[in-house]
Amino acid sequence: MLERRTTVRPAGLLTPRLSVAVASLALTVSACAVTPPSPPALAYGESSAAGAAYAFADTTLVDISVMGQSMTLSQRGTAVYDVAFREAPSGVGVALTVRTLAATLSEPMGGSIRVDEGSVDGALEFTLDRQGNAVVSSRPRVEAEASQMISGLSLAHTFFPALPGRAATAGESWVDSLAFSGDEAAGARSESSVLRYTVVGDTLVDGRTLLRIDFEGTTTVANELEVSGMAVSQRSELDVTGLVLWDVQAGLMVEQLRTATGSGTVSVPIAPVPLPITLRSVQRTRIQQP
Repeated sequence: MLERRTTVRPAGLLTPRLSVAVASLALTVSACAVTPPSPPALAYGESSAAGAAYAFADTTLVDISVMGQSMTLSQRGTAVYDVAFREAPSGVGVALTVRTLAATLSEPMGGSIRVDEGSVDGALEFTLDRQGNAVVSSRPRVEAEASQMISGLSLAHTFFPALPGRAATAGESWVDSLAFSGDEAAGARSESSVLRYTVVGDTLVDGRTLLRIDFEGTTTVANELEVSGMAVSQRSELDVTGLVLWDVQAGLMVEQLRTATGSGTVSVPIAPVPLPITLRSVQRTRIQQP
């Protein structure tokens, strides 16, 4: 009769061969559990692209109430912007030029004004830090009529969205507060806004995986203009909504859709009191494929 012997070892004591096997397994598991690389940051200065071209379209309608009647001013236009990027110490340098422009400004009392790229001379140059805060170094010369469609100040500060300057996942959000002012060809302009951006997640567009970011908030715009020889003062309070499609791997904005609705007042010399206005605007910017 064979006797079965069981060798009992103290807890935690392994034979040399088993110790080697366990150590090898531990190394294998450790190698498989290496922390995956961090996702690319949502920040400016992450792209290696030398530049891009963007198509822009704008439709803005302003209804003015005069003695119980409504008059509509409209602005409709399209443009193609060539954008060149350069390295900057804390973000990216941008040079934006107008390749094409076709816009029509319609006024009930003054007819229509058409402007094209010949109304703009030179490049808009500015620097964006990693979150998209702009510092303008040079603005193009823009004729007065075209400045209602092409604003160097507005382009520098609002053409690209605000970013968190770090990686962000679906559901994360950040708030951007913006204020700028300055003189342009048609007069003085100031704008302030508070927008909340929220990462929605990945979406497939034309076979590309892009990150969708929604935004909403409020914007206040004030203009002191000279229109048809008259001093015009306008102030509007707007609710803003929109979305951004961002190529995380390329570090580039692919599309931005922005809708603004609201109300305000306009003051003109021939009216004894400010006239109430309502405003509706839809702007879309989309990268052009090479």
